[in-house]
Amino acid sequence: MYYLDLIGTFAFAITGALKAKGRDLHLFGALFLGIITSIGGGTVRDLIIDRTPLFYLKDPNYLIMGIIASTITYFAPTFFKKWYSFFRFIDSIGLSVFTIIGVSVTYSHLFKDEGFTTISFLASILLGMITGFGGGIVRDAVTGDMPLSLKKGSNYVLSAFSGSVSFYLLMFINTTLAIIVSILITLFLREIISSFGLYKKIFKKTRGGQR
Repeated sequence: MYYLDLIGTFAFAITGALKAKGRDLHLFGALFLGIITSIGGGTVRDLIIDRTPLFYLKDPNYLIMGIIASTITYFAPTFFKKWYSFFRFIDSIGLSVFTIIGVSVTYSHLFKDEGFTTISFLASILLGMITGFGGGIVRDAVTGDMPLSLKKGSNYVLSAFSGSVSFYLLMFINTTLAIIVSILITLFLREIISSFGLYKKIFKKTRGGQR
């Protein structure tokens, strides 16, 4: 879970720094947007469930990962713009990982000894979703944009919801199975079903060209 969390942090920091590059911000702007995107959802979650100290104050690796990812993105603008679809895929990985982390943290912090209950299900799913796209909402609010996850045509919320529900239900059976299935469901919705996913943007387009 810990390493999944760091992977998600790195992935979301890239997307935040990309946003900064698109707005022609300087290095600090890229670091700021990268970091708040990567830790924003988890911060909101921890504040709601009264989990202190905040995870990145307890473990600096989260901030370090955010700084590294944002800095790399800032100094490699051409590469990241050219491979936008690939880094949208990175964003999908971040979403799939963070929803799992959000459900796991919420359940273990508030409901560890209760097992399956209606309130643990609802709270874990909601905070799993918030962990998944909360940082993006904060980022877009800072830059004055309507959050991408809330726009019509986006399946971001549906993907976060589906990933959270599948993980919650399966974690009582087997944690590894729950992680795998949750990630696959989220990626399927984001990258196969979505019109902006890798399948329709790259693979399907390539196959169409070959015909």
